[in-house]
Amino acid sequence: MKLIKRVLIGLVILVILLVAGVYLYMRTTAPDYTSTLKVAGLKSEVEVLFDDYGVPHIYAQNEEDAYFALGYVHAQDRLFQMEMLRRAAAGRLSEVLGPELLKVDKLFRTLSLNQFAKQHAQKFLSSDTAAFQRAALAYQKGINHYIKTGKTPLEFTLIGIPKTEFTPEDIYLAVGFMSFGFAEGLRADPVLQKIRTERGDEYLKDFAVQNPADAVLIKNFAGPAKTHGRDSLISFLNESLEQIPVAMWQGSNGWAVSAEKSKSGFPILANDTHIGFGQPAVWYEAHIEYPGFRLYGHHLAGVPFGLLGNNDFCAWGLTMFENDDADFFTETLNPQNANQVKFKDAWEDMDVRKEIIKVKGQPDEILEVKTTRHGPVFNSQLTENKTDDPVALWWLLLHEDNEALQAAYQLDHAQTFADARKAASMFSAPGLNLMYADRDKNIAWWAVAKLPIRAKHVASKFFLDGSSGNDEYLGFYDFSKNPQAINPPWGYVYSANNQPDSVEGVLYPGYYYPKGRSGRVKALLEQQPTWEPADFKKINLDHVSIMHPEVAREMAAVLKQSLNPAFEPLISALNGWDGSHKATDIAPSVYYNMLSQIYFLAMKDELGDTALRSILATSVTKNSYYILISHDGSAWWDNVDTKDKKETRQDIFAQAAQNTIALLTQTSGSDPAGWTWGKIHSLKHNHPLGKVKLLDPLFSVGPFEVEGGMEVINNLHFYLDTTGFFPVTGGPALRKITDLSDVGSGETVSPTGNSGNVMSPFYADQAEMFATGKFRQMLMDRKEIETRSKGKMVMKP
Repeated sequence: MKLIKRVLIGLVILVILLVAGVYLYMRTTAPDYTSTLKVAGLKSEVEVLFDDYGVPHIYAQNEEDAYFALGYVHAQDRLFQMEMLRRAAAGRLSEVLGPELLKVDKLFRTLSLNQFAKQHAQKFLSSDTAAFQRAALAYQKGINHYIKTGKTPLEFTLIGIPKTEFTPEDIYLAVGFMSFGFAEGLRADPVLQKIRTERGDEYLKDFAVQNPADAVLIKNFAGPAKTHGRDSLISFLNESLEQIPVAMWQGSNGWAVSAEKSKSGFPILANDTHIGFGQPAVWYEAHIEYPGFRLYGHHLAGVPFGLLGNNDFCAWGLTMFENDDADFFTETLNPQNANQVKFKDAWEDMDVRKEIIKVKGQPDEILEVKTTRHGPVFNSQLTENKTDDPVALWWLLLHEDNEALQAAYQLDHAQTFADARKAASMFSAPGLNLMYADRDKNIAWWAVAKLPIRAKHVASKFFLDGSSGNDEYLGFYDFSKNPQAINPPWGYVYSANNQPDSVEGVLYPGYYYPKGRSGRVKALLEQQPTWEPADFKKINLDHVSIMHPEVAREMAAVLKQSLNPAFEPLISALNGWDGSHKATDIAPSVYYNMLSQIYFLAMKDELGDTALRSILATSVTKNSYYILISHDGSAWWDNVDTKDKKETRQDIFAQAAQNTIALLTQTSGSDPAGWTWGKIHSLKHNHPLGKVKLLDPLFSVGPFEVEGGMEVINNLHFYLDTTGFFPVTGGPALRKITDLSDVGSGETVSPTGNSGNVMSPFYADQAEMFATGKFRQMLMDRKEIETRSKGKMVMKP
């Protein structure tokens, strides 16, 4: 017994020593927030103060040194995120993460972002004659100085990622990935084409393919040939989009009120960008000062300039425009030459290149990418179906120069309204809504994008004819024709990814979101005469839907006709719902389970699981809930797999109700009083390494029980599913409010923290604040920053 006891004690000591050793090693990977660095090539000394939330405040004597320092500290906190983003955009994830990411790599190799990045880096960053070039290249040098001299992030060691320097191409890979804002079209268009060709227009009636009749339109004001649905293409696109380990843009809210509607006498601006949740958080905050310049910016990994922020003159935010800047073209293949397609009366050669994809643990994969005049061919190379005619993707990013870097630099340095408008006119892709306010008491909204002119007959949400020449683009609208509102008399501007009103009779096609958020924002902004930041916080956190209750009441009316007493708890919850999404509410639990069950019961037999999930994830379906639920004669109600019966809406709803009761009982208990929203709707920030169970508690953050839901202002959204759970997949990647009376008093919050280093105290220090609706100040006053500083870095020449 004594021997066994000694052995056990020895094992315990060994485990303790092992754990202690691992922890001590992990501590060596933590960022250095207090240090002195000698940097060759630096012109003057730079000081970086890190505040109590880990935000770097950079004080330099010139612009290039400031951006060098930004690159260095950005890499110190977010190098793994930068690495994942450049690998995702370049199609190089399989090289370090294995064959599970091969579909993602094939997607991005085919999208040709490498070619885009090389061309733009050569055109715009091969010299340093312009100020934006010098700043961008200095930022790149700062990243590389950290790579050469700084600590290796823990993820690099665990995965086995080699540290390699960043190039100008990597900056444009980040820009290209940011421009990948058309995932809605990649999901929706092939499914809509499948429905049209396989089922016919009768089945399309229950989808808001065009703008719904009850859409809330953003008002403008100027102030001063049959194709196949291709299930294999749908499957490939949906699966690859789901596997991307880097967060993608999914929406956003933004608004500003005029000086006349502000209690301070200056405009107030609010913004919350909606992006897929993950860890690290998307935005990196940094405050930069050098003589003549002061900026508090929110930065994307690998992008040198703040895409959101404020300087001493103006503040701005972004939402997704959701315009349609990508179309599928069906090409006609030459039966005598597999590398030619028809255009008008001639055969044209496709550009053909071979991509070598390195895959961890197995031989290289060879991908042949063919490109027509319209763009890269998707189906024949990426799916198992090699017989269909090619389907090519036209994407604006690949056809026009992209000046996003120049635009962001211009906006960061804007000192007049004209400066800001010039910056707005320079954006081409992705399409964005730029929300703006300044100290001259201007407010503005610009839809910033290069908008293609399409022939009137073109329905851009379906596959276009690539051979006839009839569906070609007719040019681009001048920026003056873009939707916009400048100092409107109603005193506010806003966007919640909803459809802008027509310009000279033209409604620009897109994947605009329903009235849920936009209608609520508009209604709230019209409720009181004047506003202050505290009021805007309440709007930011609002979780009342003006859209879902009308769908819920229609559900209840149909269920009532069943005369089934077991349905009474559902009917009561649905009928009495005011649209609130508190964690203690019961109605959202009933509603989203019912909605999910109805769609899967109605459409899975016709579409299959993959295509259904693909279309459910888009704004097309979100605009269509009431259309389907209220359509008693919809063709979707009949199950095509049951030949001896024709199902009705009543049948589908009754089965959905039975399934809903079973699921809620399983997840929340048999008592309807316990069917609360918080039990099945929670927020967790998943790190890519969280897929390894042992590492998940270390790297991922959460879960948190949260208020909010789908298409409410506090848009903590999720996928419709039949599991009974609705985990949050995306939402506000920050919340931000700036009163232009004092640009240094703005408030914000990150979903987790400013650092992406798991050993940093700022890795998840804001997670609970975010989940509970709290904010913190964006500090710009040096004296206050010094009193709250948690570290000082000095860079010396």
